[in-house]
Amino acid sequence: MADDKPGPQPGSEGARRIAEAHRGSREHDREGGFAANPELAKEAGRKGGEAVKRKYGKQFYREIGRKGGDTVKQERGSEFYAEIGRRGGEMRSRRMREKAAKEKASN
Repeated sequence: MADDKPGPQPGSEGARRIAEAHRGSREHDREGGFAANPELAKEAGRKGGEAVKRKYGKQFYREIGRKGGDTVKQERGSEFYAEIGRRGGEMRSRRMREKAAKEKASN
């Protein structure tokens, strides 16, 4: 059935040229959409998250977080968590030292 469609085959040079010609031709493309306005994306995500929380409750997020954590633990092992914890601690220490040095320099 897909062969019955008029125009170039998906992925062909002709399809690429047509897609390129259409790029930027729609109003939302010219305005940039979420890429041009990160605050718009942030607000949309916040509203979506609130709607999901109202519909399914806070426990929904706890459960998907637990499932995701279990999957990561199975795929990467518990050593992964030890490593990211160590890296996070090092980064926090570095930022605290930089902040203290900046405050000392400004006084």
